[in-house]
Amino acid sequence: MRAKILLVIALPGFATLWAGANPILSTMQAELDRSMEKLQLEGEKPPYFISYLLVDREEFSTRASLGALMDADDEHYRFLNVQVRVGDYTFDNIPAPEDVYSYDEDKQKQDEEYAKVPVPLTDEADLLRHALWLATDMRYKWALKQYADKEGQRAREVVEERSDDFSRSEPVTYIGDKASYSIEKAKWEEKVKEYSALFKEYPEILESRVSFSVEARNDYFASSEGSQIQHGKVSYWLLISASTKSPDGMWVRSFRNFFGWAEEDLPSEEVVGGEIEALIGEVIALRDAPVMEAYVGPALIQGQAAGVFIHETYGHRMESHRLESKVYGETFKDKMGTRIMPGYIFLYDDPTIKEYQGMPLDGYYLYDDEGIAARRTELVKDGILVNFLCSRRPIKGFPESNGHGRAMMQSVGYGDVPVARQGNLILETSKPTPFPKLKKLLLKECRKQNKPYGLIFVRSEGGGTITSRSYMASYQSNPLLVYRVDARTGQQELVRGVKFGGTPLVSLEKIAATGDDPRVFNGFCGAESGFIPVALVSPSILLSEIEIAKEPAGNQKPPILPPPFGEENGNQSPEM
Repeated sequence: MRAKILLVIALPGFATLWAGANPILSTMQAELDRSMEKLQLEGEKPPYFISYLLVDREEFSTRASLGALMDADDEHYRFLNVQVRVGDYTFDNIPAPEDVYSYDEDKQKQDEEYAKVPVPLTDEADLLRHALWLATDMRYKWALKQYADKEGQRAREVVEERSDDFSRSEPVTYIGDKASYSIEKAKWEEKVKEYSALFKEYPEILESRVSFSVEARNDYFASSEGSQIQHGKVSYWLLISASTKSPDGMWVRSFRNFFGWAEEDLPSEEVVGGEIEALIGEVIALRDAPVMEAYVGPALIQGQAAGVFIHETYGHRMESHRLESKVYGETFKDKMGTRIMPGYIFLYDDPTIKEYQGMPLDGYYLYDDEGIAARRTELVKDGILVNFLCSRRPIKGFPESNGHGRAMMQSVGYGDVPVARQGNLILETSKPTPFPKLKKLLLKECRKQNKPYGLIFVRSEGGGTITSRSYMASYQSNPLLVYRVDARTGQQELVRGVKFGGTPLVSLEKIAATGDDPRVFNGFCGAESGFIPVALVSPSILLSEIEIAKEPAGNQKPPILPPPFGEENGNQSPEM
């Protein structure tokens, strides 16, 4: 469903002053005005800024395994994120991100109390104002404690560099269409049962799941600066996973996931059936594949896995809150205007686009969780670092947000203060190379380095990265489908038990070529402010060198007997 501007297009420095057509925003504004006018403990500072974000989510989900329905749920819930700041834009109560999200027993208790605030599903003004009143009171009292603690910290500790705590923002009014969905729930319950039943013919597969979900999310935002925003979106997911155990006890797995902005974006039954058959063959082949040994040498990372590689090596280090801190590694802090990638690479983050070359992107949003309009942000141009992803927490040289302040809105406490995060991270190249030529370049590089083989990474389930100074800056990717390629013949052999990683600056220096085959990885990213939807787009990437290590091995043998339905069909045990 496309958002539609009903009142006015918000432009920098301009906003409408009327959002009375929306009862939720009107209620939020009334309680916000009352709090800004009257909320103050005697002898203490009043709030200088308050914002309310109400997230309304309606979701239907269903899940099946081996032809049996496991669950089917209809849910409607709301989350209320109240931000209260005391002090001023230069210095206020909000700690540095690493302190906001570090464990604090007092903060834990405060969040537990905040979680008890009842957020009504009704739009009735008195009930909603009651919830806002309680939440604002709690956040204000906690803000006073934070401010006192932070002042004491400033008096005790050396500060290397400190920008203002909060950036100013022109007020914006935007009222979009309310997001909603209408589906045949019984139809999808039958579909996931039918899809999951296909696994019954393969007793070698020990675990399998098929799930479908649709969600309508509507955000309502109001701030003391005058912003009033309503925007929403509907998203659809179809997830299929399968796993089994190798004779040596190692679990192997793979998946297929399909995402869309409309039910029609999901694939047909014929396509899904074909993908399930391919998935089954993939997992069974992995079960019997040899375990890969430790290795350093050339590798070709195909599009879907390449997006994860760029996300972990580069994306998290472009999130601005990591660039002024004694805790974070500040990998790219002093590299603005310098070349950090080959000159033919362009990298940007654009949350405003819903599709890339016809492929839906789940990192799409119109406004971030601080009420700032999303915008395309160029990060690397011609291989040169030109920008960072910014929230309303400014850093030196970047005093304003570019619409990337995001936080998880699925629980109270963890994830409640937005920080700079990725949306749709997209890598493009001005020197696209067809995949067959990339493979030839891989083999050529192997022979140049006197390596007997190279590696091709096809599919990844995600990864992780270390951005703190406590350890060497590093990243790890968790590939699921990896081929070993003979340097002389080009023959491919499937291997298992692989993970790869390294240090980001070294790995980015090893980029030797890029493909002409961009692929999308839709998923969720977890960092300081919680799990948020992100999309990653990249063509295949050839690396002249990469390091891999083994995954942990299992020690439990496969089942002794075949599954009951497998025995009835005359199939043998997976172990035999």
